[in-house]
Amino acid sequence: MPLVLKKSGRKNRNTFMRVPRSAGSGNRQGGFRVLQRVTQFAAQIGAARGLKNCAAVILILAVMAGILGGICYASLWLYGVTVTSDFFTTKHVDISGNVRLTREMVLDYGGIHEGDNCLAVSIAKVEMNLRRTPWIEEVSVKRLLPDRFVIKLKERLPSFWVHKDGVLYYANELGETIAPVESRNFLSLPTLRVSPGAEDAIPYLKRLMQGIRNGMLPVEMGAVSSVTVSPGNGIELYLEDREMRLSVATDDWDGNIVRLGVALGDLVRRHELQNVREIRSVNGNVWVQFNRPA
Repeated sequence: MPLVLKKSGRKNRNTFMRVPRSAGSGNRQGGFRVLQRVTQFAAQIGAARGLKNCAAVILILAVMAGILGGICYASLWLYGVTVTSDFFTTKHVDISGNVRLTREMVLDYGGIHEGDNCLAVSIAKVEMNLRRTPWIEEVSVKRLLPDRFVIKLKERLPSFWVHKDGVLYYANELGETIAPVESRNFLSLPTLRVSPGAEDAIPYLKRLMQGIRNGMLPVEMGAVSSVTVSPGNGIELYLEDREMRLSVATDDWDGNIVRLGVALGDLVRRHELQNVREIRSVNGNVWVQFNRPA
């Protein structure tokens, strides 16, 4: 059997033959190995550089943190020195615009006093404290180093007394409440009453006060004990010492005020004012009611 197979020239099954490597295949594998080693070496160099860069960044951040810490410490130290130095002690507080409020009241409301450290005072807090005061409408506070403050105020000026919820209040020219009447800041003013349905006539109160101040209505506000706003009579003033009422209708307000002023002046010249009980200026006419003879 073996000889027959040999003569036929067939190859035996399940036999292996060694195939020699070609020269090109060996060169390619060698090239791949070199490239792989170069890549690994470059990666190692990149990693080393990355570590160096991270170290440099960390060092820079540490230096910056140290500088900022030093600046903060120096600032705190400097602030502590300045707020305790006698050089910045407040010696002058200039106040202007206060009419009803005394100097002591302004300082007390604002929370600022002579002797305080000028830099330790918060201007925003002083202004906020003063604005919370019902008497103050506008306020400005300035610091003038090393030892001075300037406070400028605009007060809400009272024109009337008004009763609200059983409490007597100061009120402005429009009847808006300002603050309760207090003994330490007492001011005698006419009492204001607004009847139901007369709310539309309230703005004429301001024009009434202007007419009294500029002399169009020759009446002293100190002689007026009460002011009543009603739908029928307009605005009515009661002069308690003379037991006399003056009323002005709101239609043709300026004309009614002028006519009422002329009538008052005429009655004074004729020496008849002491006998007058009521004067009404309405619809272009002035009506005078005299006291009945005893």
